[in-house]
Amino acid sequence: MLQHGQPILWLIPALPAAGAALIFLFSKQMSGRAAGRIACVSVTLCFGWVLFCSSLLLTWPGGNMLFFHEKICQWLDAGPIQSDIGFYFDRIALVFSIIVSGVGLLIHIYSCEYMDGDEGMRRYFGYMNLFVASMLVLVMADNALFMFVGWEGVGACSFFLIGHWYQKSENCVAAQKAFLVTRLGDIFLLIGLLLCARLAGVSYLNMSGFAQIDDMKSVAEFGGIQGSTLITIAALLLLGGAVGKSAQLPLQTWLPDAMAGPTPVSALIHAATMVTAGVYLVARFHALFALSPAAMLTVAFIGAATALYAATCAIVQTDIKRILAYSTISQIGFMVLGLGVGAFSPGIFHFFTHAFYKALLFLAAGAVIHALHGEQNIFNMGGLKQPLKGIYLAFLAGAASLAGIPFITAGFWSKDAILWSALTTRYGNAGLYAAGLATALLTSIYSFRLVCIVFFGNPRKEHHIHPPGPLLSWPLYILAFFAIVAGFINIPAVFGAHPAWEHFFTPVFGEDQAESLVHSSGYEITATLGSGALAIIGALIAWRLYAPKREPIPAPASEIGSVLTETPSPYRSSLANDLFHGWRFDALYDALFVRTFRIAAAVLGWFDRTIVDGIFELAAAIVRGFNTLFLFFQNSRIPRYALVMLAGAVVITTIVIMSIPR
Repeated sequence: MLQHGQPILWLIPALPAAGAALIFLFSKQMSGRAAGRIACVSVTLCFGWVLFCSSLLLTWPGGNMLFFHEKICQWLDAGPIQSDIGFYFDRIALVFSIIVSGVGLLIHIYSCEYMDGDEGMRRYFGYMNLFVASMLVLVMADNALFMFVGWEGVGACSFFLIGHWYQKSENCVAAQKAFLVTRLGDIFLLIGLLLCARLAGVSYLNMSGFAQIDDMKSVAEFGGIQGSTLITIAALLLLGGAVGKSAQLPLQTWLPDAMAGPTPVSALIHAATMVTAGVYLVARFHALFALSPAAMLTVAFIGAATALYAATCAIVQTDIKRILAYSTISQIGFMVLGLGVGAFSPGIFHFFTHAFYKALLFLAAGAVIHALHGEQNIFNMGGLKQPLKGIYLAFLAGAASLAGIPFITAGFWSKDAILWSALTTRYGNAGLYAAGLATALLTSIYSFRLVCIVFFGNPRKEHHIHPPGPLLSWPLYILAFFAIVAGFINIPAVFGAHPAWEHFFTPVFGEDQAESLVHSSGYEITATLGSGALAIIGALIAWRLYAPKREPIPAPASEIGSVLTETPSPYRSSLANDLFHGWRFDALYDALFVRTFRIAAAVLGWFDRTIVDGIFELAAAIVRGFNTLFLFFQNSRIPRYALVMLAGAVVITTIVIMSIPR
């Protein structure tokens, strides 16, 4: 069912899904390179169709088209639970679809060279295509229950891709950990969706209802008060799902270990899919969260705490991919902070810019790892600026954008918009703003620490450097361009520009978008210059601590051997050890949950083996005894029957004699 003149929406996820189907069905008849070509062609067609749909939506005659809606068929009809297979393409879905398909395409192209010769190359590209298709279903589903299909799809694909090199047991452990931790959040999400359906009816789960923000206020009528307890519970349950998928506190432990997968997988998970799903969820259900100030405060607090936590962990890591993993947790925390203070469009804007520079950093790190034949310890690198000059320049652009170097990087404009909102909106406060500033400073320090150690100074270990090919290089240059210029589409009006991004999302978020309560241009300019100065100060601190010297920077006491948190810390300082192990969250969870579960399982196992099995064995022994006795007497032999009759007669006679009174 199509609106007149609108494009076919189901083609967007169907194209990469078709590519995955071709690869899986004919994998035995094709080479790994052929699978890569099929995957790249399918995602290219998908990206082209997304751009066509986007241009059609934005240039619709009259300029009043807010969304395209397409219903395919009915999927569920179980009493109050009803759901269709359908697609909804509005401005939120537009932005997420462009990033998923566009950045995903560059990662697919990059993978053709990075994974060349890998024995699991066909399986790899099949799951990569399926990953993109699942994420597109997630962001384009026209109802929340169908969205949950895509939500689970990206979780399953991440399991297979993180454990791609399953020959190593630690990779399988990392994949299982990611799957199980995110499933915990998914339980909360599903309960939250069902509660939303109970509160406001099944129509609330249809994304098309969000086009009219006022219609969502009907949720508040349940119970008669706007901030009812049930509304807050529903919002917090949805937040639980977002926390699990986006690796926010307290379910953040799976993401650093997910670095066990190939580097392009890490880029896809961190930049375009999986961890951004939680940001999409909160943004899509913004009307519900806006009805509960308590839920909004919780979202903001979790975002600020996660951003600061991950930044402190990243500053001591020695694995190049693990540094970027903690960086992703921190930057997603920034996005969640923005959503929590009501800055919905700045929160999505930070997702938009982050996708470019984080994909750039991961792919550039992958090029370094590829050039050094698998080396990931930054203290075994150094002096790579000249032999990998193009990679260095691309990495520098990504690091500068991540650090938020003022006025010339995309990351600065999106980060600053969130910081300003955290300080001046009705949901913001000084504590959230201070946490954001501290995170910004630490981010700049660890970003340029990474640049200084990897690319400057003298080599710390002998390497035969393998120069990257064009497929490893050109995607980086494209991403570097957008990591610099993408932020200029939302320069604040105080600088004499037109914040096109915020105006673009005004019809979507409407009055739920929290506006700044401070209207002083001087105040805003001062805050902007202050956050920019912190980025420069952080870069100078990193240069002062890790600048190239005549002697190579000494490596820590020992080297990191794998990406798992169980790896012994290379530091002697107890504080550095704790930060290196992510504030010991894994040890805490192991003590509280894993060991407790194992003890409970052992006790229940003993009870099952000893008590339950013992009772059944006793009952069985009794039955077997009676069976043996009956078989002894009932054996179809006349002498045995005569003996039984004689014994019976003796017993009866004895009883009769004993009963005669004397």
